[in-house]
Amino acid sequence: MKALVTGGTGFIGSHLIEKLCSNNISVKCISKDYLNTDQLINLDVELIIGDLEKNSLSENLLDGIDLIFHVAGVTHAKSKNDYYIGNYLATKKLIEFCANSSKNIKRFIYISSLTAVGPSLTGTEVNENTPYHPVSDYGISKMMAEYEVLKYRNKIPITIVRPSAVYGPRERDFYIYMKSIKRGIQLLIGINKKYLNLIYIDDLVDGITLAAQNKQAEDEIYFLGSDTSYPNETIGKTIAEILDKNPLNIHLPHCIVFGICSTTELLGNLFNKHVLLNRQKARELTQNSWACSIKKAKKHLGFNPNTSLHEGFFQTYCWYKKMGWL
Repeated sequence: MKALVTGGTGFIGSHLIEKLCSNNISVKCISKDYLNTDQLINLDVELIIGDLEKNSLSENLLDGIDLIFHVAGVTHAKSKNDYYIGNYLATKKLIEFCANSSKNIKRFIYISSLTAVGPSLTGTEVNENTPYHPVSDYGISKMMAEYEVLKYRNKIPITIVRPSAVYGPRERDFYIYMKSIKRGIQLLIGINKKYLNLIYIDDLVDGITLAAQNKQAEDEIYFLGSDTSYPNETIGKTIAEILDKNPLNIHLPHCIVFGICSTTELLGNLFNKHVLLNRQKARELTQNSWACSIKKAKKHLGFNPNTSLHEGFFQTYCWYKKMGWL
């Protein structure tokens, strides 16, 4: 069995490659350049330099490939067009390339996102039957990519997985939150409770590989997350326990959140830098609930996320500490 992985040098992709290699699956990885390839050095991985956005893919790219994991994407961007190019257009070009190939592809697995569907608006978990209602440019671009993948379901076997918020070693976004708590402050968005479904990276790659190899998953969509969604206070409390801190809880009204994110975005534009916080991120942060149901994945795939919140964040903290960040 041989797999092609896009985005293999990123957070999710690098962990997925490790999982595939441990399952004795040969891996070919597409990367734009040789940056961030250090975690692949000790693995038996064939590294291919190519750019999905520019359609610079070699004709023999799919030789011997059984499974394609399309993980690559843009999570932080300065403009709507960057999301469009990096998430929708790159996916469109890749799946067209795969569909037009005469190779015998057993499955094309697209790693989408909960944001492609959108938050829970009614207080109940979103599921695979919930209509699309993304609230950010990132979510819209992932939704568009899903539509593109689904167009080819009669040409090549496809599976779409939608992770909730992912955390673990090599993830960088939660670092800011953890660093704030270490300094004695827990920032909470809004006055009312907000809920977030989280999945630890090891549980996610288990779910992805299960979806790739399960015949029942062909032409299906699955949410991959935790069994429950957590109040932000619980997430912060868990991290505080790991750090042995008793932080001061500060609630930020939505208007303040948008003000901070707008200012950060302006500074990023002035200095031509990507920033984590912008108005698009504010739209996601101010939603009341990012809750999704994983019942379908559990039923079809035997998916069982078993990493506790405490264990997951402890491992994440250990990695941040090892990297000298905390």
